[in-house]
Amino acid sequence: MRAGFGLLIVIVVACGGGEHRAAREKYNEGVDLLAKGDFAGAETALLDARNQAGVDPELRFRAAYDLGLAYAAHADKTKAGEDADLSKALELEQQAVTWFFDASQLRKQDADTQQNLATVRARVRAIEDQLAKGAGKLEARLDALVDDQRGLLDEARGAWAAIKTAHGADPLAQQGSLVHLADKERGLLAEAGVIGDLASDEIDAIGKKPEDKRSDDEKVRVVQLKNLDLYLMDGRTRMTETRSKLQELAAEDGVGRAEAALISLKRAREQLLDPITVMRTIGRDELELAQQTQAVAQAPANTTIPGWLTGKAQAERENGLRDRLEEVKARLAAGLASKDQPKDGEKPEQQKLLERVAAAMPHVEAASAAMDKARGLLGTDKLEDAGASERDALIELGKAIEQFADLKQLIDLAAETQHQVVDQLDKKDKQAADGLAQNVARVARLKQLIADEAAKKPDDKAPKEQVEQMKQQLAAAESLRADAEKALAATGDAIHANKDPQTSAKLAADKLDELRRLFFNLIEHLQDLIRQQGDTKDQTSQADSEDDFTRAPKLPGLVAKQAEHGQLAKAITDALAKQADEAAKQKQPQQGQGQVTPKQLSAAADEVRLAQNDMTDAGVTLGKAKDSQQSVSLKSAVDSQGKALEHLQNALKLLQPPQKKQDQDKQDQQQQQQQQQQQQQDQQQQGGAGQRARDEDAKRQRERQQQGGGEPVDKDW
Repeated sequence: MRAGFGLLIVIVVACGGGEHRAAREKYNEGVDLLAKGDFAGAETALLDARNQAGVDPELRFRAAYDLGLAYAAHADKTKAGEDADLSKALELEQQAVTWFFDASQLRKQDADTQQNLATVRARVRAIEDQLAKGAGKLEARLDALVDDQRGLLDEARGAWAAIKTAHGADPLAQQGSLVHLADKERGLLAEAGVIGDLASDEIDAIGKKPEDKRSDDEKVRVVQLKNLDLYLMDGRTRMTETRSKLQELAAEDGVGRAEAALISLKRAREQLLDPITVMRTIGRDELELAQQTQAVAQAPANTTIPGWLTGKAQAERENGLRDRLEEVKARLAAGLASKDQPKDGEKPEQQKLLERVAAAMPHVEAASAAMDKARGLLGTDKLEDAGASERDALIELGKAIEQFADLKQLIDLAAETQHQVVDQLDKKDKQAADGLAQNVARVARLKQLIADEAAKKPDDKAPKEQVEQMKQQLAAAESLRADAEKALAATGDAIHANKDPQTSAKLAADKLDELRRLFFNLIEHLQDLIRQQGDTKDQTSQADSEDDFTRAPKLPGLVAKQAEHGQLAKAITDALAKQADEAAKQKQPQQGQGQVTPKQLSAAADEVRLAQNDMTDAGVTLGKAKDSQQSVSLKSAVDSQGKALEHLQNALKLLQPPQKKQDQDKQDQQQQQQQQQQQQQDQQQQGGAGQRARDEDAKRQRERQQQGGGEPVDKDW
């Protein structure tokens, strides 16, 4: 692997004399050994000096810093040549990380230490990637780099805001923060170099194969990697500019360059993603931009608007999002072009995928047009109108992405939308008609998806009972889908006839809920709720650490998400309570091993109900923060979200069958049988000694059964 970065090697030498003379002499010995290339000897001497340094701060720092150099140089030597040992090199590089980190804690502003710490951390990840032969290492590192660059951008914005809050009274007030960010960017730049090397290595490896020996996937991969490299090089250029501006204490320019670097890194990453995933990431970025536009549009007249939130800056950001979507559109269009020239042996699944692409394309084009309109409106500071166009773009993106939803995802979307339609009809909200139209289209598509599932050839190894059960499930699904379709049509007729549409709308919601229950169990919903609530908690915690202006655009989304979590928690609570009642009414309820008892169902319902209460508390705090003109701490919301997660996890523990315990019991039983067979052989060969061993083993088994009681235990969470 080619090195795209290097350590800043500055061996520091201690002065003689003073306190801890023996420790300093040991340190000087280590420095001499390091200069001679005796890394093991240098490590021993420097470690002794560090341990004997006592309260001598100068010696402690120098010993730690040079220990980092020694271990890093030792790692370089270990991973080179024919006798390279990557595992040993990884251990040594990790030691280098430890000592550079130690030195960084002693001198937090030392630029050389920070650079070397970032470099050895990048080297650790590089060696880990070489050791891990699995796929996706390039993608994982690029994901991490994007996240790190996003974090740096947020910190730079915070420093800029602090400068503006002080009205520039002390231009050097944020010097430490900006210089620290410049050093951090240098480390990220080194990591970007490593990723570029990984991409080049992979291109070279595929390039060594003859053209006729390369698979189609490899040919596509080379094109993707070359495109990635172009965006990555642009990102590295922007990162270099970011570092330069931050060093010059030009905070606002640094923010602009950092954001440009982030956009390039995102586009590099998107070269390795499928178009649907890219559209989802664009959708998330568009939503964030729409929230920012709304916050600026509603800001009081005397509010200081950060440079990156002005109409012009947001117009540039919108233009970048549209460019990314146009790239996706080009990829989809290329796929559609191949539809007119079908290949021999093309599978029906591929043909259906192209049909979905064709259905999605009009929505992609509409989203792109809405983004272009929003860009123009932002450029002229017409923020309210721009926000409307951004919302139109989000709606069209959602419709495009939905074309690729699978059966379960589409059922889930339809059920959630129908509950919203019922609420909107109750409030005489005109948006109910849009949701109703979406669901009419969805249930029509569900018919085809259910038919596709039914047409699939069953697995030859699947039990006949399972195959028959699946047939019955799909038949029931189609029946419920048809009932929902009729109810939706009746709802539309009632609206047009100016009659009450609620009865038929609620019937459609009930049928879609039943359809959802066919394919989703409560544990899946509970696990999904835990994931969603965890994400919202993390976002709330992040918002709590930000200034009021930065957090303001995020609060409406957090309030809406927390309300959705509460609604799902209520649905799960009601379902669990109903199951508990039905199970309790059974004359002979099943209580075998792994079977959830009525008592457990009731206890799980109570836990989810408590979680729902905590979610409500979190929502109240978030709502106050959103509506208040003054700063409101979000700590209590984060605490309530944490309590909600604890209750949800308790409920999951009550509902999760102790499958691992059952499997272990089976393994123990098999082992005991094998032992008994072996002991019988011993008896035949050794007479009385084998019989005594068998008797002793039987006795131990009886004691285990008496002590264990045979009761299953819950999985340890």
